[in-house]
This record gives sequence, structure tokens and C-alpha cells, in this order.
Amino acid sequence: MSTDSYNYFGRDPAYLDEKLLPFVKKGGYIYIAIPGMKHDCHDNLPKELLLSWTPEQLDYMHDVPYWRNMVEQSRLAEVIEVREMESNEEVWADWLKQENEYARGDRRSMEAGGGAYLNFIKIVLQKK
Repeated sequence: MSTDSYNYFGRDPAYLDEKLLPFVKKGGYIYIAIPGMKHDCHDNLPKELLLSWTPEQLDYMHDVPYWRNMVEQSRLAEVIEVREMESNEEVWADWLKQENEYARGDRRSMEAGGGAYLNFIKIVLQKK
């Protein structure tokens, strides 16, 4: 299980097959939950998002089609599901209640309407 970290190292298409799947038994599952974008908007980043994140930080957040394309490149995993989490709003609300510097820093964007652009994405894979 990976929560809020795979978006940093999983953007390398080889990572899944070379680094993660060797530790999963045949038929085993991988569950990933990551912050993402409803629609990739890196060419025209909304000002609401730039209140909390730099363009470089936002480069780690992508939409469902991006992540589906990334995991479908795996030769060793069957893609079971890649989609926006049903609990998207609840997950963001829980995160923003946290009293750590990262959650506090994200509040400015979300209070300005940044949630219209962001989601949480779930990825479910099974090792072949």
C-alpha cells in the first residue's frame, strides 16, 4: 500500500516493474492512493493552486489518464482500477484538518477554490 508518495517516484515508467513488483508475490495486490488533478492543467496552472505550490511541486500531481498510461506500461502487473476516489472531498477535508506544516500550507489554495482542480486517485494493480 502506498499513500501520498507514489506520485514522486512512480512517474518513472520502469519503477513499477524494476523496483516495486519484485517484492510482491504472484497474484498479490498493490493499492496506491495519491493526490492528483481532475484534469492535467500544467500548461496553464490556476492561480488558486499557485498559492500553496510551485509549478515544480505541482509537476508531481497528474490526472487519471496520466496515471493509467503510466501503470499500463507495466509488463508484470494487471491494471484492475485507476480512477478518482469516491471519498475525494472527505480525504481532502481530513488532510486539511491536520496540524502539520504541509497541511497548513495547502489550506490557502483549497480555501481559494483549488479543490475544483484537485482530487485523490486510487490505483489497484495485481501482479501477473
